[in-house]
Amino acid sequence: MRGLVFDPALPRLLAAGAAGRLRRLAPLRVASPLSLRELPPRDLPGPDWVPLRPVVTGICGSDLRQALLEASADNPLSGLVSFPHVLGHEIVARVEPGGAAEWPPGALVAVDPWLGCVARGWSAVCAACAAGFPPHCAHVHQPGPGGRGGPGMHLGNVRGLPGGFADQMVAHRSQLHALPEGLRPEAAVLADPVAVAVHAVQRAGEPREGPTLVLGAGTIGLAVTAVLRLTEPGTRCLVTAAWGHLRRAVERLGATPLPAAPAAVTAALARETRGRLVTPWHGPAWLLGGGCGRVIDTIGTASTMETALRCLAPRGRIVVVGVGRPQRTETTLTYYKEAEIVGSNGYGRLGSEATAPHAIARALAVIAELGPEALAWHTHRFPLSQWRLAFAAAADPGRSGAIKVSLAPEAGPG
Repeated sequence: MRGLVFDPALPRLLAAGAAGRLRRLAPLRVASPLSLRELPPRDLPGPDWVPLRPVVTGICGSDLRQALLEASADNPLSGLVSFPHVLGHEIVARVEPGGAAEWPPGALVAVDPWLGCVARGWSAVCAACAAGFPPHCAHVHQPGPGGRGGPGMHLGNVRGLPGGFADQMVAHRSQLHALPEGLRPEAAVLADPVAVAVHAVQRAGEPREGPTLVLGAGTIGLAVTAVLRLTEPGTRCLVTAAWGHLRRAVERLGATPLPAAPAAVTAALARETRGRLVTPWHGPAWLLGGGCGRVIDTIGTASTMETALRCLAPRGRIVVVGVGRPQRTETTLTYYKEAEIVGSNGYGRLGSEATAPHAIARALAVIAELGPEALAWHTHRFPLSQWRLAFAAAADPGRSGAIKVSLAPEAGPG
């Protein structure tokens, strides 16, 4: 089998990191920690596992940051990942013969990549997994299922358990969700990011006074906007979008695009909500009164956090979905506005009851309801052999027009 492997060998990291400081995309070309390799054939960790052949796998923002070495060396989550590993966790795959009986060969499935207690084979299920939320599994630091490889939060960051950037993989039967009749894999590949959005909107809570601001119109931002428009049709959604093709996608969802520049966002919110712009001795203006009761930050940089605080209404809530490189952040407005800041990490069941629907199931329903619009978000598809072109397109959406870029074992660029 072949797989796209991330191997952080020190010489490669040093060379690629030095090149990346001169040019952002250099780590894709200079001693890249990514390489397409021949790997041992897959085998099943246990009887409840299913052999799969990936059909299409999306490039997530976290994959991109990893490939471009844009994470910090002291990122705490590096302790929950094992190397080298085959990347890819936004997966649509076809079931192959030889696995758990309830999944017939040929079935198309969306894969929930999270590895909770059930997938790991633990007989005593931890509190988080019992509540239906494997991203907080207490055993995430343990070796993979059947003692395979190292620790890892989900498929795509576990040594010895390949993710979807491969032509073969395996998953536990509990991780598989059948595609609805007629839903094409090119649309269903959005199931993971839309499930992330479903959970983020759940974390945002009930609508509050004023509009909801979504920072970022990438795949997660558009998915958050779609979920808000479908579940809260009375909510006015404002979405920052850096490029024309993203602004048009926001408008097709019935939301209002805003410029991405922080000063322009704050000024627009002042007009929209009749807030007063306050200018400090140094630095950007912020809103006194008015503002948004909820801000969902799908980018997660220091700049977007500060924008969220400047635009937030008093006692509003900020939901942080994106994960950017940490920098100094001016957080004084957190205390002044009595802001609530909550994280949103992955997804699971949409309630603690065993009968609660899974976020992937809800996501597939949202994608089906979006219809052609979901297909329009899948802008580029490349074969595994052209992974460098795929990552370059995803890294520069202003030039490429990309929203969701994917890799497939057998496909031409599209």
